[in-house]
Amino acid sequence: MRLHLLGAAAGGGLPQWNCACSNCQASRSHPTLARSQSQLAVSADGNDWLLVNASPDLRDQLSRTSFLHPKPQYGLRHTPVAGVLLTSADLDHILGLLLMREFTPVSIYATDSVLSVLESNPFFSMLERVPGQKRTQTIRHDVPLLPLPGLKIIPIELPGSFPMHIPTAMRDRLKLNEMTLGVLFESSEGRRAAYLPALPSMTPELLDLLSNCNVVMVDGTLWSEDELQRLQPGTPSATEMGHMPIGGPYGSLTALRGLTHVRRIYTHINNSNPILANGSEEQKAVLNAGIEIGYDGMEINL
Repeated sequence: MRLHLLGAAAGGGLPQWNCACSNCQASRSHPTLARSQSQLAVSADGNDWLLVNASPDLRDQLSRTSFLHPKPQYGLRHTPVAGVLLTSADLDHILGLLLMREFTPVSIYATDSVLSVLESNPFFSMLERVPGQKRTQTIRHDVPLLPLPGLKIIPIELPGSFPMHIPTAMRDRLKLNEMTLGVLFESSEGRRAAYLPALPSMTPELLDLLSNCNVVMVDGTLWSEDELQRLQPGTPSATEMGHMPIGGPYGSLTALRGLTHVRRIYTHINNSNPILANGSEEQKAVLNAGIEIGYDGMEINL
């Protein structure tokens, strides 16, 4: 099983277009520090790939990744991308679908509620410009899915929240517990990886599940609960945004510290997060705990 981080930043990327924070300035001066918006590709055989979410940066992410390029020997409109699994209806997880409207059939895996969000927006009708172009399959918590030969996926239920773009009137027709998922991948050899780009909280049950994985990629959006509020008053806290902060006595760093037998990687990292600043105390705390900081192009082989 191969997992490839096409993007490791939270919404807005690094640098963020309207931000002059120290992290954004550093990434403009040193482009190797830059990160595009959160995106994962996974494959059992290295030929057929499943995308997990569809970031606004998807076109560039696919363009710079040679193994995801069309192969002319298989036809004019070939693609190694076999489908897209959505873990939420957040804009930075679904906008990239609009970049996949070029007449090629695409399989979309999501919960009923997330699929309902797509169906309610006429923009996404562009994914079905020819009959049968858009193929959808409903996924349910804890029900295994086999989107590719040799790759089993088990959706993980997480506490969710409604994205701000969903109208209040529509929320009554949706299920809150279907709005945010984690994903557990299992290879035919029994190797396991978990991907949690949004992690509202860590329960003992979830921690036990992660302890049985070979690698976990975990929400690293914000270091502290009030990180954004200190930068701009009136912005939401980490918890209000559905993200468990890394630092503090109840943060994910404390929760993950004991999983020393598991490879742990932070991804979906916001441009404001001090773990991105080389030499910062926050970065040292993460690295000293044996946890890695994800970056674009990071490859995990299991």
